[in-house]
Amino acid sequence: MSADLIWGAAGLLLIIGDVVFGTFFVMFLGAGALITATLLWAGIPLSPTSQWLIFSGVSAIGVILLRKTLLKWFGPSEEERFQEHKGQAVIVLEDVAPGKNGKVKYRGTEWQAALADGDAIQPGETAYITHMDGIVVYIRK
Repeated sequence: MSADLIWGAAGLLLIIGDVVFGTFFVMFLGAGALITATLLWAGIPLSPTSQWLIFSGVSAIGVILLRKTLLKWFGPSEEERFQEHKGQAVIVLEDVAPGKNGKVKYRGTEWQAALADGDAIQPGETAYITHMDGIVVYIRK
């Protein structure tokens, strides 16, 4: 099978995969592959190294310049993405106090935790997630 067909098939599969999973990441890999395939179909002689450089460059530029905008337009909001965690119980592993982050155990993993409101929570106590911000879980008693 020729390189142009391989790049084209890979590009289509990657874009279809992104439509299914909605990551707005893999589609840029697919676009890089399709642009590489298009250049080969147009008869431009590209070495394998050049093909990989074009693929990588187009993919990286797409992710850097367009991904955040596409997620804003079409993706779930921050609140919607973390809604499933709201109200879930966590076990406090390290003191969590106003102005002092600690650690909690949630779904078998340790997370950084901060108080959403209220008084300090001691190790061993159960707390509940109010929201998440990046890798920080905000909790309350």
